[in-house]
Amino acid sequence: MCDTGTRPFISGVVEGFYGRPWTMEQRTELFKREQKWGLNTYLYAPKDDYKHRMYWRDLYTAEEAEELRALMAAARQHGINFIYAISPGLDMTFSSSRDTSSLKRKLDQVKQFGCSSFALLFDDIESEMCPADKRAFSSFAHAQAVVTNEVYQHLEEPESFLFCPTDYCAVYCTPNVSQSAYLKTVGEELLPGIDVLWTGPKVVSHKISVESIEEVSAVLRRAPVIWDNIHANDYDPQRLFLGPYKDRSTELIPKLRGVLTNPNCEFYPNFVAIHTLATWCKAPAHAEPRDVEMGEEEQDPCYSPQKALTLALTDWLQEFLMADHPGGHLKKGSSDEEPMQMDMGDSAHIPEPEENPLYTAEPLTLNDLKLLSDLFYLPYEHGRTARKMLQELDWLKKHSAAASADTEEAAAWHSRALCFDDMCEVVVQMFNHLSNAPNRSVLYDLYNYICDIKRGVCLARAYVKILGGHDHPSAQLMTNEMESWTTRGGLSGEFQRMLPGHGDGDLFRHPPRTQVYCIRPYGPEDQIQLERIFREMSAESGAASVGQLPLLCRGLLTGELCPSPESALVLEDDAGLCGYALAVIDAKQAAAKTQVLKERSVS
Repeated sequence: MCDTGTRPFISGVVEGFYGRPWTMEQRTELFKREQKWGLNTYLYAPKDDYKHRMYWRDLYTAEEAEELRALMAAARQHGINFIYAISPGLDMTFSSSRDTSSLKRKLDQVKQFGCSSFALLFDDIESEMCPADKRAFSSFAHAQAVVTNEVYQHLEEPESFLFCPTDYCAVYCTPNVSQSAYLKTVGEELLPGIDVLWTGPKVVSHKISVESIEEVSAVLRRAPVIWDNIHANDYDPQRLFLGPYKDRSTELIPKLRGVLTNPNCEFYPNFVAIHTLATWCKAPAHAEPRDVEMGEEEQDPCYSPQKALTLALTDWLQEFLMADHPGGHLKKGSSDEEPMQMDMGDSAHIPEPEENPLYTAEPLTLNDLKLLSDLFYLPYEHGRTARKMLQELDWLKKHSAAASADTEEAAAWHSRALCFDDMCEVVVQMFNHLSNAPNRSVLYDLYNYICDIKRGVCLARAYVKILGGHDHPSAQLMTNEMESWTTRGGLSGEFQRMLPGHGDGDLFRHPPRTQVYCIRPYGPEDQIQLERIFREMSAESGAASVGQLPLLCRGLLTGELCPSPESALVLEDDAGLCGYALAVIDAKQAAAKTQVLKERSVS
């Protein structure tokens, strides 16, 4: 069932993200890298190429045709199988002979360019069939299978022909993978020579297990090709993924038809994603037995994500150090032309002893790139250094009350604050080293991200200085009158903060101390704990003290006002009281009692 016969294992890259497609020059560079690293496939499927998806019926112009011919020729030159994909599902009527003919005509044109491998993609579309299709087909899967089979046979059953289902991951299957009527129909009706794309348990899968692949293979009656979104970032413009290919055992390889990574939208930062995938694909054939106990992240005897990452970053460093732009560092003697003569006066500028020294750019190092990868790791985890920084900042916040005391605890706090400051400084230096790298094309793809992380780290650094009692100029950044450049903003952020569950997806958050909470009526004996909770919350947020609260709130919190019994609740866990909600329903009675409190405070 899962035997791929003599066909080679598909390995490579799918350009399948939403956003600006890569340039022809970048794709050609990709082919060179794939050939060098031992990958064999490129799937052309950029969502925002109009004629791939939105206007799929339109034929290519002469100019576009020439570009595609050249691109396919470049792929052949480097031994890369160029698979042309088309996504007609947005508006195709499957029962329409006219639409089917348009699809065949479009693929025939591409075939004339020299393409011999194809893919039909039906991902990210509505599954509701139009009335005409409902009359012609028993189900949506049936409609797709019929059209796909017809196109496959029209193209004379090419050796490489991929199909992407609408239910392309486990979470989309109803009720589950093994009982999915959609997948069952695809498996039964799709011709055996057609391979099926699959993203795993989720659209962006944290882990892909052998068991999950065996399950879907049984339903599809063939081994799937993984369309892997582990490095995709088109769903969040503030994220970039520079961690290694991981959480996919090499035991998967004999159970798969292939793996294609759909990586970051930015071309140059994908060096790590593609390089480490290539290492993973080759791992079983080059595995060496390990005679040492593997760590938590090193569970695969054939493949080490951290070793693969180090190999990738070592190679990537060489690319950073190569000038690609007039603004980069040019080697002496790189041109036969006479350099432009500048009037420098008698000599180059040399500062006097008491003047500012000349700026000297320190070179980028492998440690800089390791830190960069840690800060922009993977969708479901931060790198080790990033986790450490978050943990330290969290500890410094929680124990900030000790900072001003003259105790051993204060000394420990300030020592850890100094270590945190050192970590922040290393991030700033990494930013400076990257900014001075000769390869500006790589830098420009990274620049928005490294600016953003530098800004966030500097704000955290200033905040810790404030907690430690330092009169630091950056303290003004922590006021209520913050400038727009100091924080992230925008309408999207405003919407998210207004929705329930905001922050549930954060990678670093406090797990609940217990899985069981108890909500019970408030009693007078809870008063002291309520005031404790209020003080802790105020210390974290910088809120007002009890004495500065409005009289009604102050009265409820101190017990001078009795809350309405049906609107007075407290929340408990195993460690004690951890939340409360107090309110009064009778406004007139509350106003009268508040007036008494006011007169009492005045007198």
